[in-house]
Amino acid sequence: MSTCIRSQHQSSNQLYQIVTGLKQFHSQLCQFKFENCIQDSSYADQLDTDCNIYSRLRDCFRSLLDDSQCLSAQLKDQYTKAKQNEYQACGVASSYESVRSSSIVHKFRIRDKASDESASTETKGYECLCIGSQNLGTRKSIVKIKVVRIPLHRVFTLSDNLIQILDSDNLQPIPNLKIKNVLTFGVSNATDQCQGGYVDICVSTKRNKIQIYRLDKLNMNFGYELSVQDSFTSIAMDSCGIIGCSETEYFSYDPSNSNDRRSTGSFNSIFKLDDPNTAVCFTNISPGQYLLNGPNVGVTTSLQGMSQRPPIMFVSSPIDFIYSHPYLIVLVRDYIHIYSYLDDQLKQEIPLKFCRTLLTMQQENIKNIIVTNKDNIYLLVPLSIEEQIEQLLNSYRLQEALTLAESTCSSIKQRSTNRLVLSTKKRIAFIEFSAMNVVRALCLFDDIHIDFHEILTQIPNFLPINSSWSNIDENNKNQYVQWLNALGDYMTRKSAEFSHQPDYYPVLLKAYLLVKTPEMIIEFIQTNASYVPMDYCKILIDAQHYNAAAILYSSHEKHQQAIDIWKKLVSNEYSNDDTFPGVWILAKYILERNIDRSLEFSTAAWFLERNEEELALKIFTNKHRTESNNDPFSSQRVINLIKTHQTALVTYLEYAVFKLQLQTDEIHTMLVNIYLDQILSKSDNEETRSKLQAFIITSNSYRVQTVLHRVNQTNRLKREVALLYGKMNNFEQAFRILVDELQDLEYAENYCIALSHGKSSADRKIVAHVLFKVFLNSLEKYPNEIKAALLRLLCNNEIEFDFIEVLQRLPSHWSLASLSQILLRALRTYSYTQRAAKLESSLVRVQNEQLNIKLSQLKRSNTMINEQRQCKHCLQQFYETSCVVYQDGIQVHVHCAKKYKQN
Repeated sequence: MSTCIRSQHQSSNQLYQIVTGLKQFHSQLCQFKFENCIQDSSYADQLDTDCNIYSRLRDCFRSLLDDSQCLSAQLKDQYTKAKQNEYQACGVASSYESVRSSSIVHKFRIRDKASDESASTETKGYECLCIGSQNLGTRKSIVKIKVVRIPLHRVFTLSDNLIQILDSDNLQPIPNLKIKNVLTFGVSNATDQCQGGYVDICVSTKRNKIQIYRLDKLNMNFGYELSVQDSFTSIAMDSCGIIGCSETEYFSYDPSNSNDRRSTGSFNSIFKLDDPNTAVCFTNISPGQYLLNGPNVGVTTSLQGMSQRPPIMFVSSPIDFIYSHPYLIVLVRDYIHIYSYLDDQLKQEIPLKFCRTLLTMQQENIKNIIVTNKDNIYLLVPLSIEEQIEQLLNSYRLQEALTLAESTCSSIKQRSTNRLVLSTKKRIAFIEFSAMNVVRALCLFDDIHIDFHEILTQIPNFLPINSSWSNIDENNKNQYVQWLNALGDYMTRKSAEFSHQPDYYPVLLKAYLLVKTPEMIIEFIQTNASYVPMDYCKILIDAQHYNAAAILYSSHEKHQQAIDIWKKLVSNEYSNDDTFPGVWILAKYILERNIDRSLEFSTAAWFLERNEEELALKIFTNKHRTESNNDPFSSQRVINLIKTHQTALVTYLEYAVFKLQLQTDEIHTMLVNIYLDQILSKSDNEETRSKLQAFIITSNSYRVQTVLHRVNQTNRLKREVALLYGKMNNFEQAFRILVDELQDLEYAENYCIALSHGKSSADRKIVAHVLFKVFLNSLEKYPNEIKAALLRLLCNNEIEFDFIEVLQRLPSHWSLASLSQILLRALRTYSYTQRAAKLESSLVRVQNEQLNIKLSQLKRSNTMINEQRQCKHCLQQFYETSCVVYQDGIQVHVHCAKKYKQN
């Protein structure tokens, strides 16, 4: 609250002589009370401020106030004569005595008066200009004035127990609107009455009656009357009822609970005051709620006498008080105390001696407080709620500030939308956030649904978002961790609301860099990389999250940058990143994507340089597409690259031959030579030899002569020689080596089956008879082994023979018992052949019969053609007896059908 002094002091030569003459009368008895001078000054003030009487008398009275002295009779006469001279000089005909006995209403305009440089910055001077006056015609002075601007523009005056009503615009009395025998009165402050164009008045009369009137623009109507035991010294009313007080007791009237208005019991006694030193006063808090003064306490009560809150404990006994939301202004001896009605605590103490009256003055949306003492009128101008809240927040009285803001809402529901409450909560949240009370701050953030961008402004070094974290002192790191954890938790809870904003995920990522583990950051980027701009890769690298930066690069199709980062991690150019899974992630990355093929090839070559042959081969084999010279993964280019890596070369050649089935003589011959090198380099390498033999049998693309020439250079590879002769269709030579030189009869039989694979029946019989012949020629050398091999060969269903020729060439001395299985197979083969021929002939015959029947049906069917039918091609009529009928029944000319068939 700030005070503004509403008086200005000037000197007067004539009165100055009186003041200087007071010093010799300090010891004299009191002959003229100073209070009378104050009363005189008030009437003088009402005459005309333009005459400067107000300021001249003030100089005199202030000197008297300093010494509290009295005037002698002689000085009194001089003072009276001087005052009369002043009145006459100002053109006022009334004498001093007549002024004292009159009742005049004056209308003043109060304007600011410029203060000098020595004036206090906390006070402001005013001067009053009289712009109108009205003599009420009563003998006594006015004891109470009430102004009702809205909606009636009326002034209520109480003088000589008479209420008169004036027009507030020109102070002219409203005729026939008077109430007599009135001790005091009150005007209702109900807002619904103001909107309805009327106002209710309650008056306390000398006959112990309370009367209710309703006043509109033109008339005043009597409502009803209530009886009371004692006369009321003060009374007030609102839309809920009436409250009043006598000299020692408080009363209330509730229309909803009172039936008999004539009874003195219609007013309920709230409580009595036994202490005569306790002033009887009350003030309205809200409709139906009043604060009553008690012995050093303020009791809040309803019209029913019920209190919903504890009493206010006053520091000093009040003389008077009024309520100006949310404060209670209490007038005590030498001070003005200001209590907060929200927490009942004394908030401010204003020194002011000899205070007399206390009242409110509504000015726009501010309720100012007017205070008077013996010689001055003070205007207490309250600070705005916003300024009060600002001061409370600056002094870290956060809950008081929030309570004050919430007090501006008429209901709890309004707090969620009230602008002042929301702004106060935001300020408190930021203060708590800065003070590391993040739990409290988060609750407030949730309550007001604050945007996360506003939180970012409270975190040092966070903005701009796309900047790297500066070096944070270890002493401050704990603060950052708490801030960023709170930010992350808040944004995660509000993801449904915030996630559509473009910088939501970048903000989370930057916060996580300081508070989350590297594994959690990797998981976050893998999930939300598409929402994080590529600029944040630099931030990740600066924070030494290299693997995360590579993943972010890859999500933005920047494969070269991602692969370069992983290469640097493998080669230890970057410090160790525990989230990097290993070099295999590079191969997996290449294999799972279709990126630039030159980049894929260079990465595979890099694997070879680091002796990661297995990973390189996976890339070479999986990325093969064509044998074009422009394709970096063509077999020729890959072979040229891996020639120095023997193991990788063998694996790739096998893949090219067996998987890709490349039929180039160079690749096949190279693979055969590698097999031979491996066999010849080791004496015991049966696995490779088996692979070589199988390859010689199955492959048709190697250079047989070249391989045979090399194999013949050693005696260790007789079987391979036999296989090569067989590959050149020299079956007899191949079987002779296997049978005569190697004596591997079983292998010869299996080789016969292998040579027969993929050939016609006649060719298969040729190969089988060559082996049969070789066996017969070697029968004398190895009779028992050859006989067993012959019987096994002839009984093998995978080998085809012409059994008539076979039986003719078998030795005649072999018993039928030994040949039983051969004869059985021969008979079965012959029977199968005959049955197959008959079945085939029967099937052909049935098919021919079906075709003949269909042809006969077509020949027997007739097609009607007349002159009305048209060819569907040329749209001409049919003049011939023949036509072509399509399967869908469409008829066309024969020549049209031939023509369209050719087209």
